[in-house]
Amino acid sequence: MAEDKATAARNARLDELVLATKQWADKQKRLLNAQVALGKRILQGRTGSERLAQGSVQSVSSLAVDQINDFLTGET
Repeated sequence: MAEDKATAARNARLDELVLATKQWADKQKRLLNAQVALGKRILQGRTGSERLAQGSVQSVSSLAVDQINDFLTGET
C-alpha cells in the first residue's frame, strides 16, 4: 500500500517533469528561432556578409541543437 502511494507520487512527479521539460523546450525553441530571425535580418542589411557568415550560422545552430539535446537527455 505504501509502495503504491510512493509509486503514484513518483509517477505524478515524472509527469510534471515531462510537461515542464516540454514547455521549457518550446520556449527555448521560440527564443532561438527569434534570435535566428534577428540574425538573418541583420545579415541581410549587410552587403555580401550573409554568404560569408553562413558557415558560422550553421555551426552555431548545430551547437545550439546539440546543447539543447544534451540538456534534455541528461548527457554531458
